[in-house]
Formats: sequence, structure tokens, C-alpha cells
Amino acid sequence: MAMSEASLAQKIKDVMNEIRSEENNPDESMNSFAEKLAAAIVAEVKKVTITATAPNGPVTIVSIN
Repeated sequence: MAMSEASLAQKIKDVMNEIRSEENNPDESMNSFAEKLAAAIVAEVKKVTITATAPNGPVTIVSIN
């Protein structure tokens, strides 16, 4: 599956909308935003499939967990 710019953009908007109503604790809001944004980016990156060929031997693909 390919990484989707539109999907990531929507996830970022969702996180921003969720955080924008925070009025009581700006530090907690900032931490929550950073964690949710990082999770959204990692989720999209994990969708990437790498296919490689090499003329001189095998190619090792490392999975992102």
C-alpha cells in the first residue's frame, strides 16, 4: 500500500481540531498534539511497501515496526 498525502493531511486536521478546543492546560495540549501527530505520521509511513532489485545479490528490506 502506498503512503497517502491526503490521508495524512486529514489525520493532521483531525488532530488539530481535537486540540483546538483545549483551554485549561496548554502544555498538555501541546504534548497531546505532538504525540497524535507523530502517531499519524508513523501510521502512514508504515503503509509504505519497498520493492527493490539488485544486479549483484539479494536486497534486505527492513520492516518499520
